Amino acid sequence: MALFGFASPADKFARRFNPLRDTVYDADAMFSGSAMSEDLEALLPLAEKVGAESAEMADLLWLQFVVFAKRQWDSEGLPLGLRALAIRESRGGLTPTDRYEQHYAIGKSAVQAEEYDAAITHLQQAAEWSAHASATLSLDQKLGIREEIGYALHEAERYAEALAHNQQLLADAQSAFGTATDERLSGVINNLAQNAYELGDHAQAQAYLQQRLALGQALQDNDIVLDTLFQQGVLAHEAGDAARARDLLEQRVAIARASGDEDLLEDAQARLDELTEREQAD
Repeated sequence: MALFGFASPADKFARRFNPLRDTVYDADAMFSGSAMSEDLEALLPLAEKVGAESAEMADLLWLQFVVFAKRQWDSEGLPLGLRALAIRESRGGLTPTDRYEQHYAIGKSAVQAEEYDAAITHLQQAAEWSAHASATLSLDQKLGIREEIGYALHEAERYAEALAHNQQLLADAQSAFGTATDERLSGVINNLAQNAYELGDHAQAQAYLQQRLALGQALQDNDIVLDTLFQQGVLAHEAGDAARARDLLEQRVAIARASGDEDLLEDAQARLDELTEREQAD
């Protein structure tokens, strides 16, 4: 409490920080990201007066991290978020929901910053704390976090780990959804194909793509079907099977034409034309 009209560093910090915090977290508020970052940076000396390991410092660093993430400057913001979380953890008092939310935010930002090992660590922490969070996450959200972990493992070139992770995720998702023809399975099956491809197991990659193609056909989802046919065509071309590669890309053109979607047809024809140019160049 301030005495005789003299405000403490903590009180001064709160008066300047709280309006900025409220603006950043107001979903309807409009503000300049660069100006907000400058305003927050200007508060750093005051936060240091309160204490380098104070709650105020953690709050300032975290808000800077949030603003940098909004600006898509994740590489700049990530160290600030990590430091803020470290201060908060050392001070204690974080609820399971706090831990889930903050680890998840850092994990997402680390993916954007292409700091994949850090992303894996914090997304895994988020997955663990999500089970104890007061706000119950939906099944889709929990599986979504696990899919993000699988993606980060792949991008970190930890392909064998990614394959094992995604195989378990696929089994759990099929069990949870009660069907093998749920659209939500498309992403993880595609990721498994990519894992297998990077491990040099093209036969397994092709098998996963065939599974995804069957899923797309069962759902009558042209986006899944066309994307999968293209990937199969690329694999066939790399394997030296020119006839199969052409057949697959011609199938894409036929499906796109039948859909009546001019954009899909234009893209499918462009991919086929590109293959023709490659064949002529070989």
